[in-house]
Amino acid sequence: MKILYILPTLLLFSFFVSAQNEEDALRFSRQTPFGSARVTAMGGAFGALGGDLTTLSTNPGGIGVFRKSEISFTSMLDFAHAKTKGIDNEKNMYLLGGLGFVLSFQPMSNKWKNINIGFNYTNLNNFNRNIFQGYYETNGDSSLSNIWKEEADGLSPKELNDFTTGLAYDAYMLYLSPEALENKDYDYETPIRSIDQLQHYKYTRERGFQSEYAISAGANYDDKFYFGITLGIQSLHYKSFSVYTEEIIGETNNKLEKFSMYQDFTSSGVGINFKAGFIYRPIPVLRLGFAIHTPTYYDLDAYANNNVSAKFTELPVEDAKPTDNFEYGESAWTDYSYKLKTPWRFMASAATVLGQRAIISLDYEYVDYTTAKYSNDGAKNEYLETNNAIKAIYNSTHNFRAGAEYRFNSVFYLRGGYAYSASPYTKGEMNEKNDIQIITGGLGLNFGVFYADLAYLHKASKLNGLFYYYETPKGQVIESPEFQTKFKDNEFRLTLGIRF
Repeated sequence: MKILYILPTLLLFSFFVSAQNEEDALRFSRQTPFGSARVTAMGGAFGALGGDLTTLSTNPGGIGVFRKSEISFTSMLDFAHAKTKGIDNEKNMYLLGGLGFVLSFQPMSNKWKNINIGFNYTNLNNFNRNIFQGYYETNGDSSLSNIWKEEADGLSPKELNDFTTGLAYDAYMLYLSPEALENKDYDYETPIRSIDQLQHYKYTRERGFQSEYAISAGANYDDKFYFGITLGIQSLHYKSFSVYTEEIIGETNNKLEKFSMYQDFTSSGVGINFKAGFIYRPIPVLRLGFAIHTPTYYDLDAYANNNVSAKFTELPVEDAKPTDNFEYGESAWTDYSYKLKTPWRFMASAATVLGQRAIISLDYEYVDYTTAKYSNDGAKNEYLETNNAIKAIYNSTHNFRAGAEYRFNSVFYLRGGYAYSASPYTKGEMNEKNDIQIITGGLGLNFGVFYADLAYLHKASKLNGLFYYYETPKGQVIESPEFQTKFKDNEFRLTLGIRF
C-alpha cells in the first residue's frame, strides 16, 4: 500500500467533507513530552525518578517524590530543518516549554511522608516547519490532472466534487466541448498531453502546537512507594498551507503554462485524558516505575479551503471568458467538527542511584497506533475507510529512552541521554523505517532554593511520500515521483526553578 504524505489523496475532501486522514491521526498521537531541561538532557528517561514537573504528564507517581514545594519555568529555542533533494528549509522559533508548580504537605504520620498536589503546562508537540519538495520531472502521463479526469469521467459538471474535480473544471484543467455537453458525453479533456514535459514541486508551511495542562495529586508512603494520578487537558492547534504545482517545461506549443492546487487546513480543539502511575523503591539504590495513560478524547473543529488555479498563454478554449493574464481558478471552503481518540500508552521504567553521585535511568513505552479512531456525532460510518486505513497501515511500537546524570559536587551536574521512537508503520509500507532518534545533553546548577538547568536536543527522522497516487478501475497506476524529506531539529531548553 502506498502512503501519501503532504497531499494525502485526491479525495482529501469528499462530497460529504471528511478531511481527516490517517496521517493526521498519527501526527496528533505521536508525542515526545520531554518538558523540563533536566528531563530533556537525560533523553526523557525519567519515569522511575520523579521529582520533576514533567513527570505529571509521563509518570504521575513522580509527584510523590517532591519533598518541598516548587515552581519552575522552561523556555525553548527550536531550529527546525526539512531537506528534500538538497533543498533545506529552516524555521526558527521561541516557545514556552513548561510552567508549573507543586505544593507539598507533610501529614501527621510516620509512614505518610508527603501528600502533594501540582499543576503543570507542557509543550507535547511542535508542528512549526517549512518544507519545499521539488524539483521532479515527468512526462504528461504522470500528472494530477489525469487523476482528475479519471474521477470526473461519466459525471456531469454539476456532479463533480466541489473540492477537487469541480475546481479543476472551473480552472479549465478539465473541459467538455459544447457538443459534448449537449450530447451528455462526459468524457473530459485535460490540457496536459503525454508529450508534455512536467516539473512537479510542492511548498508546505505548517504551524501549531499540542500542549497539556496537567492537574495532579500524589503521595509518598514510607519513602518506598510513590504514586499519583493526573487529569490531562490537552490543547491542540494545527494549521497547514500548501501549494502543489505542475509546470510545463521545454519546447512546447501547449497553451497551458502551469497549474497549482492550494490547500489551507486548520484543526483545533481540546482533549481530555487520565494518567496513573507509581514508583517503587525496593532498595535505596533501585527505583522501578510504571504508568498508564488512557486515550486522549479530542473534540476538534476544522476549516478547509481548496483552490485550483491555472495560467495559460491565451484562451484555454474558444468559449472561455477572457481574464487578466489568462489565469483561471476558483476556491471552495467548509468547516465542520469531528472527534479523535488517540491510543493508550503504557510505560515501564527503572533507575539506579550510585553512591549519591550518578544516576542511570531507562524508560520503555508501548503504544498501539492501530487503536486511534475518528468519529463524528450523527454521521454513520463517515470515517470507516479512514479508520480501516489506520488499522492496516500502522502497528504497535516499542519506544526506548535512556539517560544518565553525574554530580560533580553539590552544585554542578552533567547529563546525557538518547531516545528512540520506533516507526509506527507496518512492514512493507513506504515509511516502515520512519523512526525518530534523539540525542541529548546538558548541565545543571543547584543552589538549594534556586536551580537552573540547560539542555540541548538533536532530533532526526525521514519521511518518504508521493504527491499523488491513484489506481484506475482497470488497474492502471497514476503516481508522482517518490520523494524523501529529512527532518532535523536542534533545540535548546532552559529551566529555572525555586524550591520553598
